[in-house]
Amino acid sequence: DVRLLDCEFTVVAGPHARRKFWQSFTVAGGKVDEQGVSIGWKISKGMFRAMIDSALGLDPKDMSEAAKAKRILRGLADLHGITFAAKLRIEPASDPRYGDSNRLDRVVLLGEPEYARIMAGEALPPAPSQRAPRPASAPPAAAAPAWANTGAPRAPVATAPAWATPAATPPAQPAPTPAQAPLATGPAWLNG
Repeated sequence: DVRLLDCEFTVVAGPHARRKFWQSFTVAGGKVDEQGVSIGWKISKGMFRAMIDSALGLDPKDMSEAAKAKRILRGLADLHGITFAAKLRIEPASDPRYGDSNRLDRVVLLGEPEYARIMAGEALPPAPSQRAPRPASAPPAAAAPAWANTGAPRAPVATAPAWATPAATPPAQPAPTPAQAPLATGPAWLNG
């Protein structure tokens, strides 16, 4: 089970003023991390904190006691009516019967180039979002080559059960095959 907070946002300035869009935030449940904390709730808390920082003009890196005190909420209802700078994105509809949806892409924070312009009421032209670079992740592990699977168990060969073979017929003898050298394990250069 997942508990969601359904939010309605209203654009307050620019050519799309008074337009509304809706978005849900996870507040409990869903997938959990190693400590048992909802991953969706962690994402939502980060977004709520960014909204507060943007609305109050706080630097996200400011960990002073005064800044911490301003970030304390009595409850989620304290978010009602706050005005913050944001970047929206268009989410294509998954069903052709419905139109595309506007979504909150990211909150624009103090120190970003657009922040002062947005807070001054300036209409900015649409532009791609600029996100912080993610740390490089390890490339996906390549499949092990065939020669590396020396100790892997092989699938058993399917044979007919004994009751399916007529009793009068002697078991078929396989045709003699020339002796084959055992399969070499490892690359050719290693096996000489």
